[in-house]
Amino acid sequence: MRPRPPVAALSCAMLLAACTSFSAVPVARQPDASLLLPCRDPALVPDPDTATDNDVAAERIRVAEAYLACKQRHDDLVTFVKGGAGRD
Repeated sequence: MRPRPPVAALSCAMLLAACTSFSAVPVARQPDASLLLPCRDPALVPDPDTATDNDVAAERIRVAEAYLACKQRHDDLVTFVKGGAGRD
């Protein structure tokens, strides 16, 4: 038995109405915990009376690495907050 056109149209309309009533459920996004770490304070400069050139150079490298790591976390956090493809 062939369905009548009004019944078929009503069935299609009900299916389409069900699709339009679907709403997205917001998901609470959380940044990666490492993005929320504070920046590390640089260590005290080696004692100028006892520090060797190598001690001073090593400390400068540690400070530069700490800065670059903090800058990267900040950049990643900005990307996350703006909705980009940050670490989630």
